[in-house]
Amino acid sequence: MATQLLNAAAEIETIQDLLGHNWITTTQRFFRHPNALEIVMNPKNISTSDPTKRMSIKKSRFTEMLIEENGLDHRGFENWIFCNGMLFDSPDKWWGDHGLRDYPHEGVDLCLYRDRSGKICRIDEKTRIPVMQSGMIKAMFKDYLGQAIIIEHDKMGRNPGRFISFYAHTKPHAGLEAGMMVKAGDIIGTLADTSHSKAHIIPHLHFSLGRPSKSFSYEGFVWNAIRKPEKIMLLDPLPVIDWPYQALDAGESVCREL
Repeated sequence: MATQLLNAAAEIETIQDLLGHNWITTTQRFFRHPNALEIVMNPKNISTSDPTKRMSIKKSRFTEMLIEENGLDHRGFENWIFCNGMLFDSPDKWWGDHGLRDYPHEGVDLCLYRDRSGKICRIDEKTRIPVMQSGMIKAMFKDYLGQAIIIEHDKMGRNPGRFISFYAHTKPHAGLEAGMMVKAGDIIGTLADTSHSKAHIIPHLHFSLGRPSKSFSYEGFVWNAIRKPEKIMLLDPLPVIDWPYQALDAGESVCREL
């Protein structure tokens, strides 16, 4: 967890404001603990009668790759920032009227981070999205802000069987299609331009992680498919993203102004 409190009134800057170079100053800030090879996750929408079932999932370099691909170490990427409603299983919306969602949040929404100077910045529609882990693109479909890309992985950590990672509200690269193999770190697209959103939702990456059942099929895959616990066991992706973060209270000004 981040140990330094954020200045909730900090000015929000975009990647466009921070870039203007094609170099990365250092990788020193990307230190990872040597014993951080495996983590334990608790499924939230598990359909079994045992709600305490646990599984070991390998951490990824997702955040590190996103930082590298977008030059975000120019001013330092200290930690992710989450407003109320952005984290997994939250019942709340972080946009619009900040009311209740029609279904608990199926993943995490990535859009805000704190740099080393203490400013709260946001990623924007120019942000390049890396693949978390090697796998195959199994489905692509339009969501209400852009397009979603579903990638299947043979295994993660010590767990046999397939897993899926779900990247939503994106603008996929031209030529990307179901059936293509991708490697960890491959860029699959950028964030979608959300300026058309009636709710004035800022660009962000919705990221979900799940384990599909043996009977699960990708045919006709749509968003509501991940809301069926008998088909997909959703997991909290935050530990897999593996980066310090801070959750802000709903009353923080930076969150109210989104």
